[in-house]
Amino acid sequence: MKEQSKVTWIEWRGSHPSQMESGKAPDKNDQYGKNRVMLLVNSSGNRALLANHLRPYCQLVEPNDPSLKPESFDLAIVDMEGLRQWQKQLLDAKQREEPVFLPVVLILSRSELKRRFKTFWDLIDEFILSPIERREFTERVSMLLRTRQLALTQRSHLAYLVNHDRLTGLPNQTLFMEHLIDSVRDASILNKQVYVTVVHIPLARTMRSLGHYGLERVVANCSTRLNAVLRDEVLLARLTTEEWGLIHRPGETLSRVLEICRRIQLLADEPIPVRGEHIRLAPRIGVGIYPDDSSDANGTLECAMAALSEDKGPAPVFYSRRIQHEALRFIRTESKLYEALEKEEFELWFQPQVSFETEKPVGVEALVRWRLPNGELAPPGEFLPVAASTGQILRIDRWVLEKACATMNAWRDDNIGLQRVSVNVTVEDIDAPDFVEFIKRALDQYQLPPPSLELELTETTFFKSSPANLEKLNLLRSEGISVAVDDFGKGYSSLNYLHKLPITTLKIDKEFIENAINNPTSAAIVETIVWLAKKFKLETVAEGIETKAQVEFLRSLGVTTAQGFFYSQPIPEAELREWIKYYR
Repeated sequence: MKEQSKVTWIEWRGSHPSQMESGKAPDKNDQYGKNRVMLLVNSSGNRALLANHLRPYCQLVEPNDPSLKPESFDLAIVDMEGLRQWQKQLLDAKQREEPVFLPVVLILSRSELKRRFKTFWDLIDEFILSPIERREFTERVSMLLRTRQLALTQRSHLAYLVNHDRLTGLPNQTLFMEHLIDSVRDASILNKQVYVTVVHIPLARTMRSLGHYGLERVVANCSTRLNAVLRDEVLLARLTTEEWGLIHRPGETLSRVLEICRRIQLLADEPIPVRGEHIRLAPRIGVGIYPDDSSDANGTLECAMAALSEDKGPAPVFYSRRIQHEALRFIRTESKLYEALEKEEFELWFQPQVSFETEKPVGVEALVRWRLPNGELAPPGEFLPVAASTGQILRIDRWVLEKACATMNAWRDDNIGLQRVSVNVTVEDIDAPDFVEFIKRALDQYQLPPPSLELELTETTFFKSSPANLEKLNLLRSEGISVAVDDFGKGYSSLNYLHKLPITTLKIDKEFIENAINNPTSAAIVETIVWLAKKFKLETVAEGIETKAQVEFLRSLGVTTAQGFFYSQPIPEAELREWIKYYR
């Protein structure tokens, strides 16, 4: 090195620094090239010289953060001036990274080695004397980076062993609690609930009869099956020999939690073969809820485990009595719904739709009602969400559509004079591969022209529909079947789908109708929806009309059709016939 103006200049010995001894360019995809090297060399000339040599081999990073975060680089190269400036930050970075190796290389002259190097033993891992032999420099840097990568790999492997179950590879209770603490923190910020589920599978008899080998085979099989049925929807961990833990996403609904519990109960359906024996599983499920049951993560897990102490069979047990009551109601409703169709407990009721122009009934909306064995009607808001979350809505909706078509056929034979019947459909209905064929078959069976049927979909249904489903709706629309957007204005309300989707009718949400007379904002929204409908040549149906003032306001805007209690509540078919006679 040559000292000029107190700057130590780096010189190369041997071949030109831009070439390898063999004359081959370095492989930028090798392990060395994936490392990050930070140059803390004050002289711009020296920094450029080193950068030109290292750039083909690795990623060069700049000290953007004054604290030198250890995760931002894998090796630091300094000269004496850089060492004076960054000594404290480098030492802090190495200490924060312990026990993982974070190498620091010092480039200095022989005279500097004699005078100064001994004071930096705690910081410097390797020093290189200038003039630098290029090949030696490359090999030393490469060796330090390999050592760094080995240390990182060992740390990752050790962390995995500490935080995962050896047999199943699932997170253990330590890692489970870390995730649960994070979930509870997020939920507290978002003001949401977190469900924690503990699954207990008794395995003591398996251990006594089949030993450790048999126990391990059953445990591994249980974990594989749980992973398969849960499908990454929750965090699954093995807590103890016989217990697995689940963390549900913050804000998950009770119905979704119960649906996941139902999948877990399916483990009991198929035995596990071990050494010629067939081991039957009997999972029991306990659920704790943050913040209903506890204000912290540990307490919530303890509540889920405490719920297991109540032996109530395979049904999930909630620590919260209120939630337990809701869960039992949900489970019993689901069970009864399976029997309702076979026992013909469903009824089809109708709410009339009246033309503003002629003041005559022009159609009806078909609505399902469930009459219990005691003669009482189950509230639709109670049983329809259960049907939707358990997959039974498809059977119910198909029953409604067939029944509506059959009834419409009878009305046509009796000259009732109604033009169409509206039927609600969901994403699940449209997802069915035979959705289009089913509707066409129903129309053919009851000899109905396509315009006599209208399909009602919510805005959410439209936005959840895949391109394939939208193609189905387009096909039905091309056949002459009407498509209505229910509760328009309450959801996404995009001009884009008014233009692109096969819509014929907008049903204005009853919330806007209810407030239109006394609330200028609601009135303006209704006026805008009607204006949009006219521009797009769509019909409009005003839902939830209850007063004469609302009727006059909506008629003045040019709304097409009226629907609401002002005309009639939903009524059975026999009463509808009498209503039509009276209204006319």
